[in-house]
Amino acid sequence: MLDKIEALLLDHDGTLVNSEPAQFEIWQEILAEYQVEYTFEDFIPRIGIPGNLTAEHLVERYQLPVAAAELAQIKEQQTDSYLQQKAFPLMPGISDIIDWAKVQQIKLAVVSGAERPSVMRSLQHHSLLSKVDCIVAGGDTSKNKPDPMPYLAALEHLQVSARCAVALEDSAGGIESATGANVTCVAIQHSFTPIAKLTKANKIFASHSDILAWLKSV
Repeated sequence: MLDKIEALLLDHDGTLVNSEPAQFEIWQEILAEYQVEYTFEDFIPRIGIPGNLTAEHLVERYQLPVAAAELAQIKEQQTDSYLQQKAFPLMPGISDIIDWAKVQQIKLAVVSGAERPSVMRSLQHHSLLSKVDCIVAGGDTSKNKPDPMPYLAALEHLQVSARCAVALEDSAGGIESATGANVTCVAIQHSFTPIAKLTKANKIFASHSDILAWLKSV
């Protein structure tokens, strides 16, 4: 049950910024060093999953001769290197949602499995840092998505009830995290995301402009 919206909780990768293509390319380059031909189809199920968990999955699946923690660190370093040169572009329509929220005096949080430097780079580059009231990034809580802990932490920081919050997500793990915290979750469906991955969301939309129209109507 959703009461008057007091907070929007935004996922980072694929929801706030269009980072998925770049994230895939970074993983692809890393795995090529281990003679693994990594495809986008292989990557799709990992969307929304924190880097350390993906590293564990990749080490096990491909029997890589590297510790999962070391592989996760390599990924984080490669991502940092990428972000030193450029930032991930904003998703089309997300600026309109953020601007509407600020006019309505709705609190904003970014709740992400991505590493904090990546999230901070996006917010700083796109001049959004001053508009965000709370950031919960990968590693900030003892459990990451799909566990509800990141969303519970954001609600506690914002001092907002789950009944008064809406989460924007684009992955099964993110949706599970938000709904596990009893937060109403709306999902953006990308062209590469099967609808079956998003069915646990309260609402599914094809674009951020459709999400904004719905937010204005509730």
